[in-house]
Amino acid sequence: MSQVRTAPSLTHEAADRALVALACRVMAAAGLFDMHGHISLRDGDVAYINGRRSSRISVTPAQVAVVNIADGAVVSGEPPAETPLHLGCYRAHPEIRSVAHFHPLAATAFATVGKPLITAFNAGAPFGKVVPVYDDPDLVRNDSQGSAMAKDLGKHRAVLLRGHGVAVVADDVPSCVTLSLYLEENAKRLAYAMTIGDPQPYTEDEIKRVAASLWQPFVIEKTWIDAQERARRAGALDDLA
Repeated sequence: MSQVRTAPSLTHEAADRALVALACRVMAAAGLFDMHGHISLRDGDVAYINGRRSSRISVTPAQVAVVNIADGAVVSGEPPAETPLHLGCYRAHPEIRSVAHFHPLAATAFATVGKPLITAFNAGAPFGKVVPVYDDPDLVRNDSQGSAMAKDLGKHRAVLLRGHGVAVVADDVPSCVTLSLYLEENAKRLAYAMTIGDPQPYTEDEIKRVAASLWQPFVIEKTWIDAQERARRAGALDDLA
């Protein structure tokens, strides 16, 4: 007997759609999303994700797609081709509730040249000693690829996709946006430092202490609020209720 899936209430679904649309616009206004990039929210057995055809800077809640996590079946909308990247993370790690995939210049440059993205600046501390690399430049468009990428992600908060982009995972959408900003900030500063000399990697103890002081709810909230305000002042949220 097939199971009957219970659709979320309209009010609850509307809130999820609105949050994904807001996060997508914020990521675009921050320069992390261009014409590509997607962020998703896990709610029960479905994932909400910005649609493939919508502009990332103007996506509306109505353009957010809904997909069943277990089998990838589309509930509504038109999800991006790389939705299996998100589903792979959700299936492998039940604690993950938000996933972002995008193509930041600095972070992806490290995987492109085969250099590790180490932690030598405070913003890198939440990612640990080094960000792992998924060594396949192809788009993550099927379950096999999504599973392989999630395996390389492991228990980390981010993974670099060689010659392609990055994936960032978190407990919620504000944390996912915050980590995405931190990942690129760490990569930019590390790349700049390498033009001067050899960056000094943080020790395990330094990473533990800095991450404990930096990765706190009030810091995440502050970063999320600031990112929204910057998007608002740039006019990216004018028509978003």
